[in-house]
Amino acid sequence: MRLIVRPEDFAEWFAKTILEGAYRSITAQDVRDMTTCGLIGRYGYYMQLDIETVRAILQYEQLRENRQKRDEIRDKNSSIHCRRCGVALAKPKVKRGRPNEFCDKCQPFRGRERNRKWRSKQGVMAMS
Repeated sequence: MRLIVRPEDFAEWFAKTILEGAYRSITAQDVRDMTTCGLIGRYGYYMQLDIETVRAILQYEQLRENRQKRDEIRDKNSSIHCRRCGVALAKPKVKRGRPNEFCDKCQPFRGRERNRKWRSKQGVMAMS
């Protein structure tokens, strides 16, 4: 194990170690900020545990961003908009179950978009 004390070296080590599974790469400034907050580099140097901490922080960022994207389909008055074209959807008559996320025009394309999203995920995984 080598001793890493510079944020630039840690960012480079993180990029080499965590190829897949990281939502984005980190910069030396990100490392400095996390060190200032006391999340990593507590002992004046960086170790393997710090890599796992950064990976978990990036995963949290990704989950939070995905949750915000999900919330974008709702208006301020909580009316739901179509995910594809943005048209406001009518209130569902039945309260049970998951609410519709697509209008009647876009409903036939839902499977195609889901498939396209799945294929793009598989392509990313295959490249890494």
